Amino acid sequence: MCSSGGPMADLSMKKLKTKKYKCLDCGNEFKGLGRKVICPSCQSDNVELRE
Repeated sequence: MCSSGGPMADLSMKKLKTKKYKCLDCGNEFKGLGRKVICPSCQSDNVELRE
């Protein structure tokens, strides 16, 4: 693994406040964070927030 532009951050997904999403194109359910969430399976941005 390589890094450029600064130190590597040691982040754990368990510590981050992730939200559950469902892709409306392929049906994949996944956890994500950020403003623009993209399905890791099909790369679609047609996702909905799950409760």
